[in-house]
Amino acid sequence: MILRMLYRLLDRVEKPARYIGGEYNQTIKDPSRVSLRMGLLFPDIYEVGMSNLGLAIVYDVLNGMEDVWAERVFMPWIDMMGVMKESDLPLFTLESKTAVKDLDALGISLQHELLYSNVLHALQLAKIPLLAEHRSDTDPIVIAGGPCTVNPEPIAPIFDAIVVGDGESVAREVAQVLIETKGMKRYDRLKALSKIEGVYVPTFYDGSTPPKPLSQDIPERVKRRIEPVLVEKLTKRIVPHMQLVHDRISAEIMRGCTRGCRFCQAGFIYRPVREKPSTEVLDEILKALACTGYEEVGLLSLSSADHTAISSMIEELKKLSDAKTISISIPSTRLDAFGVMLADNVGGARRTGLTFAPEAGSQRLRNVINKNVSEEDFVRALQLAKKSGWRRVKLYFMVGLPTETDEDLKGIVSMAKIAKQIGFDHVNLSVAMFVPKPHTPFQFVEQKNLDYFDHARKILLEAKRFAKIDFHDPKMSLIEGVLSRGDRTTFSAVLNAYELGACFDSWQNLFDYQKWLRALERAEIDLEQQLRARSLDEPLAWDHIDVGVDRAYLVKEFEKALRGETTSDCRLICQACGVCNSTVRNVLEKDVVQTS
Repeated sequence: MILRMLYRLLDRVEKPARYIGGEYNQTIKDPSRVSLRMGLLFPDIYEVGMSNLGLAIVYDVLNGMEDVWAERVFMPWIDMMGVMKESDLPLFTLESKTAVKDLDALGISLQHELLYSNVLHALQLAKIPLLAEHRSDTDPIVIAGGPCTVNPEPIAPIFDAIVVGDGESVAREVAQVLIETKGMKRYDRLKALSKIEGVYVPTFYDGSTPPKPLSQDIPERVKRRIEPVLVEKLTKRIVPHMQLVHDRISAEIMRGCTRGCRFCQAGFIYRPVREKPSTEVLDEILKALACTGYEEVGLLSLSSADHTAISSMIEELKKLSDAKTISISIPSTRLDAFGVMLADNVGGARRTGLTFAPEAGSQRLRNVINKNVSEEDFVRALQLAKKSGWRRVKLYFMVGLPTETDEDLKGIVSMAKIAKQIGFDHVNLSVAMFVPKPHTPFQFVEQKNLDYFDHARKILLEAKRFAKIDFHDPKMSLIEGVLSRGDRTTFSAVLNAYELGACFDSWQNLFDYQKWLRALERAEIDLEQQLRARSLDEPLAWDHIDVGVDRAYLVKEFEKALRGETTSDCRLICQACGVCNSTVRNVLEKDVVQTS
């Protein structure tokens, strides 16, 4: 029925390729031969979701189970949403065009906070009750995963279960429990899911800050799942019908980062660093290229240049590039001579643009945020890049960082001037407002308001003499900050925003700040109160989520930041943050269980 409706409707929307499926290398199974049918929803449009490596990994992992069929689901664009509502067409899977409400389970990826309103719209389109407490035994089990689950409270009432941490092993365990409990009461199925390490079931906790378990058999803290070794190789890649945002083979070479930038949530919640062996990476890339026809490969990690075998990996890929005209890219360029050298090696003859992230305009402030890059590193890297033939440079900065002064802001202008004086044809500055994130040393600090951003903007506009400046919308950052550090009462504002029509909030041209202000007002949530500084001993909404990094370590790092003291790369000196001990202990405990 859905397929017949699509035939009649797709000529009314732009880019119908988003909705047709049938791509080469998609997974098709016989529904009668599987025990669990699961949808994997990325709550953004097809070309964004298909660029997400995490979605591809979980899709591959689940479909590797004989009894499971995982299908993709994406958010329809505005025009398609209107057509679907008008025609009463429910949200459907791409592979089989099955209504999502008829599946056994729905996994939803929470990549960033401004997707929350999309999640609600997706559930509405799927005809699934928005709140977990309103679902019956026959409704799909709705499960969240992704980076935002390290503080799930502002969106928790939507989900039956929430997976915290790496998804490979826990996805299989969740699927197995859902198979074994099929036909049981929803409460009992959720009870079984809550026994899995890394799975948080919000209904078994109260709404306090932080939430407390309602019974003794529920863990007080939910431990993040950590894959101790990166063993999954994603070789079978779906070939899309249209150009994606990142239209290439993406290969994860490393998970985690050792540099300890105090603003960077990913750097803390993906600890410890785990490298994929270079031979495994190369084998994965060769097989992925062979089954897709792609001509570009991206080596992904938080800091790809820090992989211990990156030079030899690039050397081998260069041979492949020379033989098969394959281009190689490293999305994150290190701001030093080594980073420029790697960019030279992967860039070939294309000396167009390099991107660096100094983050702050002065050495004092870079010390505060533990961005261990000196003025000399910056100048030397840019000089080497210009000498190597690069003509464009893009520099990322944040404003509103803790202890920031006007002198720090003027330093950004000076850095733009230096880049221009070195001789680049084009210097681009990208400036965003700093958002404090949970499980970082800066989870305690104040988030600056719009007046501060306007003040900073006036100072930074001086750089227009040397560079083109792109300012990220600070209003989007404010709402991101509210949701990032919110508690369960914040959900009422998310629900209000959805009811007011907020949708695709991560799209700058569709974000409506006034709708969010009205949503907060209706929920009686004070914006300034949400952005305030937290005391170091204050209970936090995410304290029940154990990511492995000790809170005492975060406090210590915050105090060092205020003193302008840096912390060494933990590959050089162990900083005793707690995560490595936690990871080793978990692995040993599992080994004991398996052998006993």
